[in-house]
Amino acid sequence: MTIKQQFDQILADGHVVDPVNKIDGKFDIGIRHGKIAKVSERISRERSDTIIEMAGQTVMPGHIDTHAHLSSPFNNNVDRAYGHAMLVESGTTTALDLAGDPTVMVQGMIKRGAGLNVASLMGLVPNETIPEDDPRPSVLRDTIADVKKRGGFGVKMLGGYHPFTPESSADVVNAANEQMAWVAFHVGTKVSGSDMTGLREVPEITGHGRLHVAHINSYTRGMVDEPHEEVQEALRIIEKMRSQWITEAYLAQANGTNGLCDEQGNVVYNVAQNCLKARKYPTTEDGIKASLMDEYGSALIERNGRIIMVTGKEAVEIWQAASTNASLSYPVNPATSAFSLATAKYDDGDFRVDAISTDGGSLPRNVAIERTMALVSFGALTMDEAVMKLSYIPSRMLGLLNKGHLSEGADADITVVNPTSGKACMSFVAGEMIMRNGKALGTGGTWLVLDEGGKTADMSGIPYEVINLENSKLYKNWH
Repeated sequence: MTIKQQFDQILADGHVVDPVNKIDGKFDIGIRHGKIAKVSERISRERSDTIIEMAGQTVMPGHIDTHAHLSSPFNNNVDRAYGHAMLVESGTTTALDLAGDPTVMVQGMIKRGAGLNVASLMGLVPNETIPEDDPRPSVLRDTIADVKKRGGFGVKMLGGYHPFTPESSADVVNAANEQMAWVAFHVGTKVSGSDMTGLREVPEITGHGRLHVAHINSYTRGMVDEPHEEVQEALRIIEKMRSQWITEAYLAQANGTNGLCDEQGNVVYNVAQNCLKARKYPTTEDGIKASLMDEYGSALIERNGRIIMVTGKEAVEIWQAASTNASLSYPVNPATSAFSLATAKYDDGDFRVDAISTDGGSLPRNVAIERTMALVSFGALTMDEAVMKLSYIPSRMLGLLNKGHLSEGADADITVVNPTSGKACMSFVAGEMIMRNGKALGTGGTWLVLDEGGKTADMSGIPYEVINLENSKLYKNWH
């Protein structure tokens, strides 16, 4: 007698979209031991005691966010650990913590984790996370090796906040490439800004190397030329560097920055300066105060376990209470830039910008899924293309070969979207439901580390997975 395969659960009658396997229609998904065991038009309900009804919902591989923030090198007023639940509530299942610290990230995962898979980079902050202002190659090599041992994927240059010289920036790329560590760049150096002037420098900084150029939309805000002109120039630069760069962009209008001012009352960071210049506020303490009182700018504060944005007098009080070292936000990202960057393709049909990210986490702009679904409703993307940009291409970017698709044996990481609202309403990681109806249900998470970080991850006591960056788009076919 043949015993029918039993499933831990069946997701029943959903509209399943998986372009990798050419699936687009009403299907059941059988999950067993955290993996996709079967996708079929009909699975007998007798084969599982747990049937989760998906009728009327869109079921896709889990959203992979290639630019989020769950830890931070900045000393400000925001507990980044809240970002775990905030990402989960938006439908994300896996995130790259871009520019924090792996030790801080995993502490946050233990304290406030919500079931996410997370890889982490360390932001390079002179005299804090790296001991020199323009670090020598030997210092960079040691720093990157240490980050990998502590469970990080690599490092990120924070050019909009802590810029290096172009030469030192190139040394960062070279040192990371030598060790096959991840290297990302929020562009800007000591001779350029966090805008198109900075992006124009990056091909020379990259040299013959590989680089993740973060949030392309952040450099097309109209600070140098008109936004549409900057978008077209950015796309031309990306095309030139197609075989060497990976890129992403986010769709939120709000940005995130820091309002720190020096003893003379001048705004310290280039990103915050640009936000003020965009509306012709002076780049001083008075300018920030006026921008907050005018409700152009917002300050971030924790309420009920989540980070929210407030404006006006309350925002000024938060900023002043932090001695100006506070997380702020300004609505400076043009919708036209986001639209163009999300949809632009090469002649062969590949997307010019690889993925749609949030640059969120603890910053309440985790709208990648709902804004992408809006582009589908508008006709700018097909549903297959939306899934490719939200899940499959990000999985290839990071080398997560068992994610981004619903093949038999793949990780049962799944995002469920309400097609009416465009928002995620349920999600699963390794077959475990971590979100339902916009409420995070999971705890802890899975730490994604390189081989060098396995010992540290093992000692942490939390689940972990070792990733080989030779499988990532950043280093695939790298010699």
